[in-house]
Amino acid sequence: MLLLATCFSRSGSHALTLSCGLLLATGCQEKKPTASGPPVARPRPAPAPPAAPAPAKTAKTACSLVDDEVAEDPFGAEITVADLQQDGATIVSRKPFKNRHERNQVDTILILRHHGNQFEFYRAAEKDLLREVTVTDFAPQYGQQLQQKLGSAYRARYARQTGNCDSLRIGDSNRLNTVAMTLHKGQLSAVQVQYYVD
Repeated sequence: MLLLATCFSRSGSHALTLSCGLLLATGCQEKKPTASGPPVARPRPAPAPPAAPAPAKTAKTACSLVDDEVAEDPFGAEITVADLQQDGATIVSRKPFKNRHERNQVDTILILRHHGNQFEFYRAAEKDLLREVTVTDFAPQYGQQLQQKLGSAYRARYARQTGNCDSLRIGDSNRLNTVAMTLHKGQLSAVQVQYYVD
């Protein structure tokens, strides 16, 4: 751009006209030559594929029913502390427990471990009472009896009543004793027995 400027001198009355040529840079960017023809579309990056959905988890089916015979006597024979100790069980815990009926009497909660299975007894002055059992190893005699009784009962009776269950809770009609079975593909994998002890 050409600019003309007129300047006046202060020292005299004459006017001096100066022509100044200034080139002003209006932009420092160099323009790219354009090609004639239709515009070329730039390729766009492909969008990321959607994340694969998480596999749907199969809902666990928990069933429950009442069966006095199974809930009150799942082993078919009494299990005692002496019998377990003769077969190699060890006492892993002894806890004092105040008797609810005898004011000055303190009883004991015994916890035994046998082949990875856990037994909890309430030891009173008169007798050891079995309170809770957790069985995951069915190799001992009591485990085989339990597996046979509950496994066959599940297949023969409970599967028809409840359908396929991942767990089955069997209680007695008084709601005092319970047997909780965990099943894996219809086979017994764990049993927890809880007896009412007062």
